[in-house]
Amino acid sequence: MIVNERLESVYRQVELVRGAGDPKSGKLCVMSFVAFLAGEVHTDRPAAASPLIRDFAVRINDAMPNEMRQELKPFVPRILGTNDHLDGARAGMLRAVTEAEIMPKICRDFVMSGDRGSWRKTGRFWELSEKLFSDTNSANPHAENLPPATFGAAVADLLCYCAVNATRRDSQRWYWEKAIDVLDRACDFREEANAASSINEERVRRLEMILANRALNRRIVGNVRNAFECFRVFLARTP
Repeated sequence: MIVNERLESVYRQVELVRGAGDPKSGKLCVMSFVAFLAGEVHTDRPAAASPLIRDFAVRINDAMPNEMRQELKPFVPRILGTNDHLDGARAGMLRAVTEAEIMPKICRDFVMSGDRGSWRKTGRFWELSEKLFSDTNSANPHAENLPPATFGAAVADLLCYCAVNATRRDSQRWYWEKAIDVLDRACDFREEANAASSINEERVRRLEMILANRALNRRIVGNVRNAFECFRVFLARTP
């Protein structure tokens, strides 16, 4: 069992980026980070993760501002072991959250705000919301036959769209925070025992070496730059 403090140190040093990233650089997306710790090949579609969580997390990872994207790092160990056949329950949770929390907020921000700028953007909004309704509406006779991951993708697409296009900063923040909240709830379905046994300790040691080398290289580059700057100043002062 890996000590939690050790993992937390690794998480702090890894940078989450758009796209799958590159383990050799210590830059990964949230799902390729999951794959790495699970001992899988470099991919943003790890077998150790719930397909619903995967499709949701990939979308919000790529759309989020960089600073907020780093808030996804604590979910990496929680996503491990979520390929547990509980995505049907997760899809039900997404339907409930969408109906009770997300759509009322969207209606206030994009439909009833009276903001002409918001109205100009509603073409894409309606396209996404209709897709979401088709995919998640429990009254849809075909909804139960859709892959549960479809629900995650649909909700993520709409949340990301609204976060990017909301005219108020507090509303933008609300959609990003709701995306994080939904991911949190989806991970809550996981059985705790699954995660601890899914972390590949050899991968953790490898990542520690990568991060240590990256830190050393940065110090070397910084020292070289400082040396060149000192030399430049010396030459400038030399008659």
